[in-house]
Amino acid sequence: MARIKFNPIARAVAVIASVAALATGVTFAALQSNTVSLSPNTLSAASATLAIGALNTCPTGNTTETPGFTNVKLVPGEASDPVAFCLDNTGDVPLTMFTRIPTDLTGSSMASQVTLDIDCGDVGTVSGTLSALASYQQFSGDPLGTADPVNCTATATLEESFSGTGSVPSFSIDFIGNQATEPV
Repeated sequence: MARIKFNPIARAVAVIASVAALATGVTFAALQSNTVSLSPNTLSAASATLAIGALNTCPTGNTTETPGFTNVKLVPGEASDPVAFCLDNTGDVPLTMFTRIPTDLTGSSMASQVTLDIDCGDVGTVSGTLSALASYQQFSGDPLGTADPVNCTATATLEESFSGTGSVPSFSIDFIGNQATEPV
């Protein structure tokens, strides 16, 4: 029997065509599933927002200021009556809380002799003289969770050794939260 000779190029084309036909048949089989999708997709940046309210009532909305110590006469060695307020994280992420007094109180000799104590339950406490609180101080407890308001109190105490007269200029106590790096 005579052997048929194929041109090497024709043989290569035949092999490639056979492999392509086989691959096409495997890729597009007779049964194919329907298409499904993850939809719709809407993305936006999370927010970090605080609200403050008087007494133990957190506000609806984003209230940014509430009354603090008003006409308080400090007796050396005794804590003032507490000022009650509420902090509410109205943003989207838990917040590690900080506080400071942004007012420059260096001209007041009393500022270094008045200790401010702030207690915000699970969020923790901050304590320091009015002068020391010129820079941000971190609360000692857990981050403030979203939609999880916390009731706080603040007291001021004049050092027992204070003698004489004096006053502290009007000042604000600021609160700020940074996105917490640990879960609440």
